[in-house]
Amino acid sequence: METTISLGILMFGVMATITLMLATFNSVQVSEQEIVVVNLAREGIEIVRGIRNSENSNLTSDVNIFDGSYDNASFILDSDDTNSSTSFNANNVSTAASISECSSCALYLDNGKYSHDPVGTATAYKRMITIEEGDIANEKRIISEVSWTTKSKTHTYTLEAYLTDWQ
Repeated sequence: METTISLGILMFGVMATITLMLATFNSVQVSEQEIVVVNLAREGIEIVRGIRNSENSNLTSDVNIFDGSYDNASFILDSDDTNSSTSFNANNVSTAASISECSSCALYLDNGKYSHDPVGTATAYKRMITIEEGDIANEKRIISEVSWTTKSKTHTYTLEAYLTDWQ
């Protein structure tokens, strides 16, 4: 009888430990995903900031996000995209009203780098960057939206920044 009771207590302790370990592993996985999502959203803002910073008014092919041509439009932009109106317009996702409807917004992982180019491994992440008019003149509101699906549930993270035309 004593042996049965002690085995029951021992099994209860082992099950509690296993449950705690599984919860910890799940929490670590969620944290890893959130870190990737925040960095992908941040990268989206930095891509547009880089386009603003590299714009050369002497080159008619360079994108000037402040000329009004790109207002209220959404794009799939990657860090290696050129700052040209041809590549910028090719990355316009005007057919998608939201990130959930955007099939071209899917991100792929290739050699440690995320991009929209379907060369690498498909991931659960999508990113869409929207440019809107800002609150004041010569200002743009940049919205970087990332969505991902885990365990049949879709999550969305939105990061926004305001950029001014300082050139």
